[in-house]
Amino acid sequence: MESEYCVFSHVVLDVRYLQQHASKDKSLSYEVLIVDGGSVDGTQRVAFNFIKKYTVDNVRIILLGRNHGKGEAIRKGFLYATSELLLMLDADGATEVNDLEKLESQIHAVARKEYRRKDSTSGDSDFRVSDVPVAAFGSRAHLEEKALATRKWYRKFLMKGFHIVVLLTAGPGIRDTQCGFKMFTRTAARKLFTNIGLKSWCLDVERVYLCKRFNIPMVEISVNWSEIPGSKVNPLSIPNMLWELVLMSAGYRTGMWKIAQ
Repeated sequence: MESEYCVFSHVVLDVRYLQQHASKDKSLSYEVLIVDGGSVDGTQRVAFNFIKKYTVDNVRIILLGRNHGKGEAIRKGFLYATSELLLMLDADGATEVNDLEKLESQIHAVARKEYRRKDSTSGDSDFRVSDVPVAAFGSRAHLEEKALATRKWYRKFLMKGFHIVVLLTAGPGIRDTQCGFKMFTRTAARKLFTNIGLKSWCLDVERVYLCKRFNIPMVEISVNWSEIPGSKVNPLSIPNMLWELVLMSAGYRTGMWKIAQ
């Protein structure tokens, strides 16, 4: 029941924030997608009860039926979304939802700069942020030193090793690939999520790799983040994550994984 309450309470807070945000800016519209990847913890029931209780027209539930991995749930959610800007956030509430304003601001700034660079003859009246591919990554890198000080030696070793492999497979540019708080313009999301091949945790790394292949500008922004009990990645899953990264690297480098333009 604790996990159900966690999901329920944080969805309520997120929707209330969006409602307040929209009341201040009448031009703003929003939708909330709850993607259930075949969960067995009552998430479906909680989500439907939430809509029934709060009669929120802007909330949709996507039921995948069976569990194909976190990556597949995220991929389907992004492909179903229709908004100009698409935000991914974990239901555990580890990141404060109002940090989306930081990501939104940076995406607008980068998108406008890219638009002017590629088409200097058009005026800003033709500018639509959704048409310019940009990705914004929430980051906990500024908290890493403090986190490492409290971790056991084997967790430090595993995480450092994982970071090295990420650097070798996806390259430099994003220090924290795994933070569950990311925003994309609709054009960027379509390019990325029609090509994602991984269905588990490492799709975060694959997104960085694909951003570079498509020359999609990336920005990394520090966000407020707090440790949520029970939401840590099990160190025993790291070997599987490393195998996924090797598979991804080999798939793209050999041409076995095709990229649709």
